[in-house]
Amino acid sequence: MKLQAQGPLVGVRVLEICEGQEGPYCGAILSDLGAEVIKVENREGDYTRKLGPFKNGESAYYISYNRGKKGIALDLSKKKSQEIVKELAAKSDIFIENLEPGVIETLGLNYDVLKEVNPGIVYGSVSCYGRTGPLSKYPGNDIVAEAMGGHTSANGWPDGPPEPLGMAVSSHCGGAEFAWGILCAYLHRMLTGHGQYVDVSVSDKNISVTENVLALATMVNVTRGRTGGHHPIVGPYGVYMAVDGAYAIGCGTNEMWGRIATAVGRPELSTAEGWATNLDRGSKRLTHMIPLLTEWGKGKKRDDIVRLMRDESNVPCGACATPKEVQRDVHYRMRGTVVDIVQPKAGKVSVASAYASKMSDPRPMIQGAAPLLGEHNEEILQSVICMTSEELAKLYKQGILVQDLEPKQPT
Repeated sequence: MKLQAQGPLVGVRVLEICEGQEGPYCGAILSDLGAEVIKVENREGDYTRKLGPFKNGESAYYISYNRGKKGIALDLSKKKSQEIVKELAAKSDIFIENLEPGVIETLGLNYDVLKEVNPGIVYGSVSCYGRTGPLSKYPGNDIVAEAMGGHTSANGWPDGPPEPLGMAVSSHCGGAEFAWGILCAYLHRMLTGHGQYVDVSVSDKNISVTENVLALATMVNVTRGRTGGHHPIVGPYGVYMAVDGAYAIGCGTNEMWGRIATAVGRPELSTAEGWATNLDRGSKRLTHMIPLLTEWGKGKKRDDIVRLMRDESNVPCGACATPKEVQRDVHYRMRGTVVDIVQPKAGKVSVASAYASKMSDPRPMIQGAAPLLGEHNEEILQSVICMTSEELAKLYKQGILVQDLEPKQPT
């Protein structure tokens, strides 16, 4: 299924040589914004094609990060394949890559090479540590960037070990930062005519979103410890259990706490010693707040608590939704955050919009399905660099072009 592209980047061509998460996520953002994103895969394909779960040979993992793109597949170890990529780069506005350190240079597709064939190209790399600095030579991924950026040391319970966040938040933050950097460089090119190189480190981005921990450590010599997911300064600010699930509540002011205290049937706590201020409630969360709301929630249904707090008491509160609840939520369906696409083999799949902002005109949207391996070889090579059918047939015969339109589930 291919929809008519719309969005502010219609007419912009992006060449992507990325695998995994942060690079493909950036490509998905640019695609949602209307760009034509051509994903270039090696003959084996993006490794996420082999990560389950699967349906009719298609990977949910791969689909999530690559919907809305066109795909070609080449044996990138061969010089002719590298020459084809250079020809495509000469006709592209943006080039993005996230290969292991040194690989893009080995392929002869680094910025210094591609700017010779296209001086105005915006070229971006994203990696765990960036392409400069003492750590830049090492491989890394989401959980390593999360740890190196200081996130895991602050996550978990006070008496337990550091814990990962549970989802690839690091890679998504890095991918979003990558898209911002690319778009800023593209705007600069529109204003000046000059292309440039954009270098994004996922661990850099993790450090940039660690709230005030650096200032706390250097100004007042305080190291943020693990809090079990409950905020150490304000409260209640965390996740609590109901009889049939969990909910999150975020109280930021003392006035709001007064409404919560009334809702739980303890209005006197709004001004009581040890409860009245954010500092009181945050510092005494283990002895006061968590036991209070845990006991109060026993026997109460999650959605009833959310209605009481959010609807009736005007307190930020929401259900800890499961993926299926998110998929069915009318709010996110109406906003276009969750949409259905139709894959060639897997059929209907619900996916999330990578570009989450909403624009009035033109409105960004997911352009369609994720490509099968080499699905658009002929379309791209004929329309962009004017290859003939005879040339394409020869490339297939030589093993330079690869295509697999009948994916099989890995064993």
